[in-house]
Amino acid sequence: MKTYTTTRSGFIPFFREAFQLYQLKTFDVAGQAKGTANYMRGVEQTVMELTGVTVEEKQVLNIGCGQVPREVICLGIKNHVTAIDLDVIPQGFDPNAYFKMLQQNGAMRTLKTIARKSMGIDRKFIKALKTELGTTKSPKASFLQMNAEQMKFEGCHFDFIYSFSVFEHLPNPGKVIDEAIRVMKPGAVCYISLHLYSSEGGCHDMRIFANQRDMIPYWAQLRPQHKNLVVPNAYMNEMRLDAWRIMFEEKMPGCTFKYNTQDPEHHELLKKEIAKIRAQGELADYSDEELLTMNVIAVWKKPGAMM
Repeated sequence: MKTYTTTRSGFIPFFREAFQLYQLKTFDVAGQAKGTANYMRGVEQTVMELTGVTVEEKQVLNIGCGQVPREVICLGIKNHVTAIDLDVIPQGFDPNAYFKMLQQNGAMRTLKTIARKSMGIDRKFIKALKTELGTTKSPKASFLQMNAEQMKFEGCHFDFIYSFSVFEHLPNPGKVIDEAIRVMKPGAVCYISLHLYSSEGGCHDMRIFANQRDMIPYWAQLRPQHKNLVVPNAYMNEMRLDAWRIMFEEKMPGCTFKYNTQDPEHHELLKKEIAKIRAQGELADYSDEELLTMNVIAVWKKPGAMM
């Protein structure tokens, strides 16, 4: 079972990525916290508008919470959240948890987590996020290491399921959707947002996120002569837009799709880059929609009345 764990090895790439991560995550921490809070408010508003369900006083499942439980903090203020991840998620300084992570998730995953925590990245962001949310309380949350393909919950258990930028890292996302449906109560809502591989930053190369491209051409992951220049920081299933839509529509009939793109200025820049690349005879198999869509969001309400 593949995890989010980095796909590369060696200490030089590790320290380079750690430095890029530090630059990315420590720039305007208050602004990042505000962005996270506003994003989650938008999620709740979208769910209400599309399904009529208010995400409050609910049993919530967060699939793939990651090492920094950003969404868990926001959702846990008004709900009880159960957060699952295939990687070990240490809570506080627990040597046993880090030893377990080393055994199960490897040295690179463990070193990345220790480095991020020792640099104070997590602590600073969580403090800023709580300030933005107007609380000093810890969220009502439980963290469990679990394979989302084989969840250890009884059926019809959760009122709301949320996942952000996780499904593109799953080797068998269809199985996870099946499990999500199984553990949802009748009338429960599922909100899945994924980062599309064919988007400009969909390869998850940290240099692109840190705006340090190092001569990486646009959409290098989709262009055979440039793909070797890309260093993804995690396993990617490389599914395309139509495959995602077909999968969700088959398993969650009637689901609603929303699509996020870059900010308007960057969006126009990318459109110009597409024109240049197409003039060279490349990316002909990809539509503008597939290249310019950054996030695909699927929202679905399970048939039946919420109990």
